[in-house]
Amino acid sequence: MSKSTIFSLSIASSTLLLTACGGSSSSVQTVQAAPVAQAVSTFALQAGYKTRIASGSATNFSISGTCTGSSNISSSSPGTGTFEGATALTVTSTESLTFTNCTPTSAAHTSISYYDSSYNPLGHSSIGVEYGKFLTIPSALPTSVKIGDTAVFGTETIYSDSTKQVTKGQRSRSYVIEADGASGSTAIVNLITKDFNLSNQLLFTQQSRFRMATDGKLTALSIDVQASTTSTNHFLYTAN
Repeated sequence: MSKSTIFSLSIASSTLLLTACGGSSSSVQTVQAAPVAQAVSTFALQAGYKTRIASGSATNFSISGTCTGSSNISSSSPGTGTFEGATALTVTSTESLTFTNCTPTSAAHTSISYYDSSYNPLGHSSIGVEYGKFLTIPSALPTSVKIGDTAVFGTETIYSDSTKQVTKGQRSRSYVIEADGASGSTAIVNLITKDFNLSNQLLFTQQSRFRMATDGKLTALSIDVQASTTSTNHFLYTAN
């Protein structure tokens, strides 16, 4: 996996589940971990997810690891377009990068995420990189979660482009709600993305973390991308 491919993959996940999950008629089956030694609070994950998509976002990051530099990732508020021949909501996400020790010294990538009218994710398109489609719409995010909850909620089939003639592999999506200090007033949402090739070899693991308030408000913290199998590249995005 090339550096440019890994950089472009950060766009979709860093904007919190923009191509990963949303509402549907079924519910995610969460698994609750052992109790943690802190006050128990619940967090409105689904509301926070929908608000972030509807509002758009922009975050500056510092990059360390295999390459060092800086990045800005921004996502538009939803517009109207089509996906697979049907009307869909569209969110355009753009990442611009500047590097101090890698070639090229700058890069930019754009990805479009597609949803139905209820913010159920349909897929995404990154021109020149890949095209993704959820063959089964992911289950709904829970309206309420607490620290220790975790779930696998969707798998996206990845193609070379929108013709879908060449399948590259699959991308699994999961999350875990992590502790954020002892007060229990905030938590960390860790969105975990794993890419597999057609031989089911893991190509990369990406962990995108957001601080979540009890009302679901989400603040981007970091994106950690570790390549596997065909590369040892590692990139850590830290929000400024």
